[in-house]
Amino acid sequence: MSYRVRVFAALAAAPFLVGVGVTGTPGVAQAQQAIDSGLASKRHQYTSPQNFAAEVRFAAFTPAIDSDPALHGATPYAQVFGTGPRLLISGEFDWQALRIPHLGTLGPGVGVGFTEASGNAMFAMEHNGTYESGETTSLDIYPFDALAVLRIDVLWHDLGVPIVPYVKAGFGVALWRATNTLGTSVYTDPKTNQSVSGEGHSIGTHVALGIAFNLNVLDESAARDWDESSGVNSTYLFAEWTREDLDGLGLQAAPLRVGGTSWTFGLAFEF
Repeated sequence: MSYRVRVFAALAAAPFLVGVGVTGTPGVAQAQQAIDSGLASKRHQYTSPQNFAAEVRFAAFTPAIDSDPALHGATPYAQVFGTGPRLLISGEFDWQALRIPHLGTLGPGVGVGFTEASGNAMFAMEHNGTYESGETTSLDIYPFDALAVLRIDVLWHDLGVPIVPYVKAGFGVALWRATNTLGTSVYTDPKTNQSVSGEGHSIGTHVALGIAFNLNVLDESAARDWDESSGVNSTYLFAEWTREDLDGLGLQAAPLRVGGTSWTFGLAFEF
């Protein structure tokens, strides 16, 4: 073999020989594996800063008014509005103030919502053989929540698995108003002749457990483009068990228990 042929053969084999040398050296091989692992993790992350999360939420909701022990088994809510759930529409905004390495984010959040129930108003006493009047009555509920939110996104950020469990806990207050055809309802006790206005507020606790699926995996190229144009890192579809006990926390004498337990579904956006 001529000298020129030997040179060309050596050059052709050089990449293969370098690869063998790298993988055959333990320290270099471990470094290469670490690099590959880091690159695999980076594939599932986007470049814009991530500090906040916003949720659009929908729930089939029934307030726990009839669960009040003071009613002694009476069911005024069910009698007027029925037992079927009503749509609760809400939104939430979270500040991901702290990132805990290899766990997730922790920070405060606030939520606000609205739901309404309507039905035929009831007479306090039997009238013409019935308690049901011809007027319509409605109950409007506006829940507000202050929460601590822990999103455990280690599976997504470290391994690329698009599942993010989370937990929320905090306090809630709900403004409520009962109205009829003439406006805000007023109940007059026939025995004491005392009148009570049909509006007020109830305070209590709020807890939730949920799991979110990261939709970025369905089209990572589109997700990256949206991140670059709008700053939205990730979009999630989530399901959440939500419980709000608005029992007054021992601070209210007789709060209307307009909280309840529900399954909540919606979309979440991190940015």
